[in-house]
Amino acid sequence: MIRRPPRSTLFPYTTLFRSAEVSRLILAQVGVKYVDHRIEREQWPELKPKMPFGQLPVLDVDGVLISQSHAIERFLAKEHGLTGKNSLESAQCDMVVDTLSDMMVVAVQIFLEQDPAKKEELKQKFLKEVLPPFAKNFEKMLVKNGKGHIVGDQVTWADIALANIMSTIEAKTPDTLKDYPNIKEIGRAHV
Repeated sequence: MIRRPPRSTLFPYTTLFRSAEVSRLILAQVGVKYVDHRIEREQWPELKPKMPFGQLPVLDVDGVLISQSHAIERFLAKEHGLTGKNSLESAQCDMVVDTLSDMMVVAVQIFLEQDPAKKEELKQKFLKEVLPPFAKNFEKMLVKNGKGHIVGDQVTWADIALANIMSTIEAKTPDTLKDYPNIKEIGRAHV
C-alpha cells in the first residue's frame, strides 16, 4: 500500500555525534523530502521543555513528536519498507542495530573525553579490544548471507546503520576495516 508521505521535520543536534544521521540516510535511500531543522546550542534551553523527554533528536510527523534515535529510525524504516520482508528479518535488523549501539557505548566515551591522553587511551582500547569482535561477527553475517546485505536480499535499515557507523570509523582511522571487505563494501554502497 502506498500512502501519502507525511510532512516530516527532523530536529537533530548540530554538535553531537551524528545522532540523526541514520534517519537522514534512510530518508535519502527512499528519496523522501523532509525539513532538516538543526538546533543550535543557544536555541536548546527554550526548545527542551517542548520536546518529548527533553531530548534530541526528534522527528515531527504531522505534529506528532517522536524522540530517541532508534525509535525514529525504526519508524522511518517501517514506513518505507526497510525492515526486511518478514518479522524474522525485522528482528534480525533490530539485532544488528542494537548490537551496533552496544559497540558504540565506548566510542561515545571517546567523543566526550576532554583529556587528550585519556581520549587516545580510550580510542586505542576501542580499536584493539572493542571493535574487532563486533566487526568479525558483522563480517561473518555478511559472508553467510552472501547477498550483499547484512539481512535478507534487499536494503534494510540495518545495512544503512552498519554502513554509517563503520564508514565513520574508517574515515577517522583509515585501514581499521582492512580485514573486513564486506563491511567496507556496505559502507561504500550506503553512505
